[in-house]
Amino acid sequence: MNLVKRLSISLVALVAIVAGSKAQTMSADTIAIIRQIESSGNIHVSYPDGLYKILSVDNITETVKEEDEEPKNSTTSKSSTRVGYRIQVFDDNNVRTAQHEAQSRKRHIESRFPEYKVYTQFNSPYWRVKVGDFRTRSEAEAAMAAIRSAFPGYGAQLRVVRDRIN
Repeated sequence: MNLVKRLSISLVALVAIVAGSKAQTMSADTIAIIRQIESSGNIHVSYPDGLYKILSVDNITETVKEEDEEPKNSTTSKSSTRVGYRIQVFDDNNVRTAQHEAQSRKRHIESRFPEYKVYTQFNSPYWRVKVGDFRTRSEAEAAMAAIRSAFPGYGAQLRVVRDRIN
């Protein structure tokens, strides 16, 4: 349905551009069409055959039907990730030192806290190291306190962040 609305809006925009060569402002009809598209309910779009061939509506209609129908014998499952919390122990964008420091902190945390999974992420230009897969913020804060006591030098960068967890 969303694709149909976008297609309809694109069609109206195309018609408005063509009509715009004749008039600089939107006519009352164009405004009425836009309001009709934005309202809820059924939308019927009429256009010339030539435009029908250009848009190849048959292909678009088939795609919309495929998107709307759920496969009955689907073997794919939803991702097992969910929203939770992690402890961010490092975050830096220094080109020369950030990657090495991120790897170093990851090794330190893994050696001292083998029960927690440690993740190194590079999201340009930042290197980040995050620890754990915690369902609640209180679990993450308790683990952060343990990390802070084991590594007091990391204290300034320790923070609990919302993230997708495994």
